[in-house]
Amino acid sequence: MKTILTFSLAILTIAASSNQWTQKANVGGAGRADAAGCAIGGKGYIGTGYITGYTKDWWEYDTLTNVWTQKADFTGSPTVESICTAINGKAYLLPFNTTDFYCYDPATNTWSLLAAFPGSPRQGAIAFSMDGKGYFGLGASGNLSTTMDDLWQYDPSGNNWTQMASLPAASRMHAAAFAVGAKGYVGTGYNAPGGNLSDFWEYDAVLNSWTQRSSFPGGPRNEGTAFSIGSYGYMGGGYGTTPQSAFWRYNPANDTWIPIASLPPGGRVETVCFTIGNSGYLGTGWDGVNFKNDFWKYSPDSVLSGFDLAEWNAEAAIHVYPNPVSNSLYVEHTFHKAAIFVFDAAGRTVIQQNLSDDVPVNTSSLPEGWYNFQLLHEKGRAVGKFLKADKRE
Repeated sequence: MKTILTFSLAILTIAASSNQWTQKANVGGAGRADAAGCAIGGKGYIGTGYITGYTKDWWEYDTLTNVWTQKADFTGSPTVESICTAINGKAYLLPFNTTDFYCYDPATNTWSLLAAFPGSPRQGAIAFSMDGKGYFGLGASGNLSTTMDDLWQYDPSGNNWTQMASLPAASRMHAAAFAVGAKGYVGTGYNAPGGNLSDFWEYDAVLNSWTQRSSFPGGPRNEGTAFSIGSYGYMGGGYGTTPQSAFWRYNPANDTWIPIASLPPGGRVETVCFTIGNSGYLGTGWDGVNFKNDFWKYSPDSVLSGFDLAEWNAEAAIHVYPNPVSNSLYVEHTFHKAAIFVFDAAGRTVIQQNLSDDVPVNTSSLPEGWYNFQLLHEKGRAVGKFLKADKRE
């Protein structure tokens, strides 16, 4: 017998966790600024930076247990204002004011030295990754008198570097950068001697070209931070005239910015941020007085894009069946766009799928047990649960 779960949109439970920051366990070690970090395989990594001097410790964050674990120290010299990005399950780090270039492998908890960075030594640079390659560039020379506009591509498959098109704008250090799909985005920063900047640029790796986009609406600043979730970029914090807390969401599809929830503790600069699953994470930094080791999770209001709100039907119903389920979960709805997210008992996302007509959700690989789900649509989220049981439907 099939059980149909029906949700009237008049009584939908809208997830209270949307568009908000939630505090998580403090980053391991003392408060610090100008650390480096990235996310690899569902876990976050933060280390190095300035405490009472430069440091080289390295920490791993587990979202399932909300626990930080100290890992092998960075094997180069203690460093600050380094840049780091993840490529194919490993972290790649370019330290402060050196051309040495390192890889961290979480599978073996080891660091290795790779082909030297061919650009000039620098600090306050940017890094992002896409399509299995890393991109490193901008920054300033050691005495901070000269800012740079160059960009370099690193290919781990050949352990080699290629110079790419330079940013066709003011050179800068302490810019913010993220990648969405096959394009990178870079904005804000500090130009020597011109001062803080607010312009914003898109880099197309296929064409090896830059296109100017709508300026960051928060105004000129440096030492801000950025990450991406799904098809959106998120950018904020940084130093204007004082440390800032406001954040904005950028939509590459229509080149627009909208404000989102501000970071609750207040203004922050010199942070580390990264994305795990459908959430952004941000921690460490300096608030203008103290070095910080607090750590925050950002939950967006939606990971879907391109909704036409006029097509929302307030009388629609959602049908999710069968319950219990074996191999295929069917979701009937009348929305223009919808997606389902399925979570196990530990809160881990085990299925994420855009929903189309007559295409079931494949649940065959799930172990038996109860699962929660959220169905995202034009106006919010429907929530429910189902039982996975390995039997004939």
